[in-house]
Amino acid sequence: MIVINIYGRVMMSGQWQLQASTAPMTIGGGAMRVKPDQVITEDNEPGLKLVLMLGDGAVRYRMPPSQPTQVSGPALHLSLSDQPFTVTHSFHAHTPLRYVAVRMPQSSLMQWFDTQGRPMDRLLDMAGSTPFIHDAKAGPALQALAKQLLLCPLQGALRDLYLSGKALELTANVLATLDVQPPSSTAITLPVRHRDRLHRAHEILMHDISHPPGLDWLASQVGLSVTLLTRGFRQLFGMSIYEFVREQRLQQAYRMLATGECSVSATAGMCGYTDSHFSKAFQRRFGIAPHTLCR
Repeated sequence: MIVINIYGRVMMSGQWQLQASTAPMTIGGGAMRVKPDQVITEDNEPGLKLVLMLGDGAVRYRMPPSQPTQVSGPALHLSLSDQPFTVTHSFHAHTPLRYVAVRMPQSSLMQWFDTQGRPMDRLLDMAGSTPFIHDAKAGPALQALAKQLLLCPLQGALRDLYLSGKALELTANVLATLDVQPPSSTAITLPVRHRDRLHRAHEILMHDISHPPGLDWLASQVGLSVTLLTRGFRQLFGMSIYEFVREQRLQQAYRMLATGECSVSATAGMCGYTDSHFSKAFQRRFGIAPHTLCR
């Protein structure tokens, strides 16, 4: 078994086609090839790490003492912690892993969000004593942003400016999918075991927000009754499951249209809407017709 250690922002040589360090973040990306049975141990500093995987690569990671988690592309992985933490990674040796990674130290996050209600604090509060982890499918809009980072056409200072803007746009769009809400006064009374199961329900919904499961199936998967699931979800996330799914679908549609990747009709279908219902819901939510956004 081969073990490689990565400390902080030290990059593995020969595996990066994209690398930039511009305050307040570090950006990396490219294609990674590994040997069979290769394991990489990564020591992370406090802050945010966002990885977006393109193509059909796969990675298995583990944060002791948790069990290993498998992520298959196209997908995103977000971790947020106010303490140092260690992650071990193992890869599918036969498929190159194409990805973009954005890191922000805790000091930068505090500067960005100090006047914005500190949504990062709420995420950390929900995670408890462990890092906040979010894995989800990466839709066309997020994939497009990642590809724009990898294929930056500029050089020098303009390149750094372009990469900074795209990395911030990518990070903001991922954080927007979490739709962080201030906890209600009753949310703190939820037992820890219920909160863990509700977070699992959130992950299942985000895995394919265009085709969410039914309440009965979702409740059975997380080990709660439908009543406890629906009531607890509203307490913890500030909205009903129906409202959450609707909001995430519309946010996904907005990002897809804004990047120009899809037509209005295609976007509606990919987000689980019929054309007529989509146009009305989109205009009611954002105040503009969807076709005006993609002109």
